Amino acid sequence: MASLYMAVSVSTCEPYVSRAVKQDSTLAIYAEYVSDLCEGAVRSGDVERFSKLDEWLEWLKWSSVVLNHHDYLEVAVRTLRLAPYLRPTDYGTARQRDLGQLWTDAIRGHLGEIAFAKWISEKFGIAIETGLSELGPLEEFLPSDVIKVNNRPPQLKVSIKTTKLRGVWLDIPYKQIDHSDIFILVRVGVAREHFIAFLKAISVIRDKILATALQQGIISEKESEEIWNLLPDFKPIPAYIVGYFDKRLYIDYIQSEDVIEVDGIIGTRNITVRKYLGYWHPEDNRVKESVLARLEQKYGTKISGYKIRFEGIGDFSKTKHFVVSSGFLKRTERDWRELLAQL
Repeated sequence: MASLYMAVSVSTCEPYVSRAVKQDSTLAIYAEYVSDLCEGAVRSGDVERFSKLDEWLEWLKWSSVVLNHHDYLEVAVRTLRLAPYLRPTDYGTARQRDLGQLWTDAIRGHLGEIAFAKWISEKFGIAIETGLSELGPLEEFLPSDVIKVNNRPPQLKVSIKTTKLRGVWLDIPYKQIDHSDIFILVRVGVAREHFIAFLKAISVIRDKILATALQQGIISEKESEEIWNLLPDFKPIPAYIVGYFDKRLYIDYIQSEDVIEVDGIIGTRNITVRKYLGYWHPEDNRVKESVLARLEQKYGTKISGYKIRFEGIGDFSKTKHFVVSSGFLKRTERDWRELLAQL
């Protein structure tokens, strides 16, 4: 019936970026992630902020940072201290995670923090210290992930959110929107084998697990070598700083828990949301009716009773979220310099 206008499609983006990563050594780090990279940037509306793909790619190079073995080790060690303090149950669900899963999830989630700190240091010469260097209950980390800027406390409370390269949304769950002033989104190219590859790189698998199994006669030398060769090698991890959401600019909307902006594809009896700014709760009919009313007004057609889903998200946890399409984020060098001057 109606659809969100997208200046560039994923199918157009992929071959263009594939050529670019082969020709530009700075972009080569994304060679294995072209599909995910394009999906995240196109479906989120990021590329719409630029006049052409070349302009977006230049910005991408400027916004990118590469995480190496040392960076991963630092996050792994820091989050190992943090993991026992994390809630084993996901907010709004009954899903239980064991301590090992809590640890690997925390590593993936906190890679964005070290990526942001490294990027700020490289681009602006500013030293950022994050909450990873501290130890304490989760609640103590809610107000700000940035605890020092050039060795002093920050003037604003900053939350850093990490998502995969194909991620579309800056999702701020439960009451986090009340705790921080600035919300930064970082996309990280973390493959599903990242943790195993890291354990292989530091020889935990060969020198500890496989060596012990050999000593105890569980496996043969041949089996040990086969297992070793099957495991992936650790590779540098690409990341880029998508931008930031300044809550202070929308404080009236946030206090009224209103839907600020919404757009998407309207099907026969369902709506796929592809652009959103505001509160969302999967079980709040008031919010759903507000979304439908705004779309009815925008497209001049009756759509009450339609099922609402968000692009790239199966089900939200059953709690309140503040959801921002990354296309709404501030991202230029000027934006960052203005924020850092206040930080």
